[in-house]
Amino acid sequence: MSRGRRLALAALVALACGGCGEVDEIVVAISTDLAVPKDFDVLQVQVDGKFNYAYRRLGASDAEARFPATIGFFSSDAGGEAITIKVAARTNGEVQGDTGPVRIVREVVTRIPKDRVALLTVPLDFLCDGSGRGAGIDVESTCGDGMTCVAGACVPSEIDSSTLPDYSSRDVYGGGDGECFDVTVCFAEATPAEVDTAGCTIAGDGAGPRNVALETAGRDGICDGDEDDEDRRCLVALNADSDNGFQVEADGRIQLPPKVCEQISQKKIAAVLTAPATDCVQKTAGLPTCGPWLASGSKEP
Repeated sequence: MSRGRRLALAALVALACGGCGEVDEIVVAISTDLAVPKDFDVLQVQVDGKFNYAYRRLGASDAEARFPATIGFFSSDAGGEAITIKVAARTNGEVQGDTGPVRIVREVVTRIPKDRVALLTVPLDFLCDGSGRGAGIDVESTCGDGMTCVAGACVPSEIDSSTLPDYSSRDVYGGGDGECFDVTVCFAEATPAEVDTAGCTIAGDGAGPRNVALETAGRDGICDGDEDDEDRRCLVALNADSDNGFQVEADGRIQLPPKVCEQISQKKIAAVLTAPATDCVQKTAGLPTCGPWLASGSKEP
């Protein structure tokens, strides 16, 4: 077991004994493209109505959870059991505790695999802001029964566990070595892209891979400069080659999630920025953002 996974499991006490064995287990890796505790300060995990815990003080030195946060659920009966997992980002935890407003909910219905340890990634991302609501300590998706939010769109919440990859720390903790993506540094010289709102695409770069970020209008995401700086930018980095981020089409254009163009029209996104992935590697789902919330370190953004 990697050092990063031990740290995360220490922060997130597993329902049974996550990580104890290497068979019949599903490891849930919870990530975010937002900044904590600025954007949310409570991480809530619910499983099958039997496990419900809110992890607080996110981003603090004594945080109850760090990101990526991993929690393992293993089988006591040779695998195959159905499992329903809800993960929520809540705010105002210092005042309202476990019952603060819900910003994001992700729900997954799947089964614990047999004879292996599978990886299930569950991102709490900006484009799904507003996807959840709370009723006391319980949370539910605004997408309706059997649905959940992915990149701002409501999609079926059921996932066939046979399609999940085997767990590897390299796919969660920045290659397994605790590397992270420094959003403010990697987009320091980024330029605004012209967005074709008809197809929600931007021009690519045939010379090499690029990184893409959303500049938010409401100061969500990872910010540069001081709070009172009028030129301060707050950015959300998108994952490359991902259903939760962007993909490069056959013609070389970069396909953005449709929710991006919807939020541009609603003035929630101020600009789409791009930068060549040269000095910085390309942002992927397995490369977490740098910040005091980081599970494998505490580098400031």
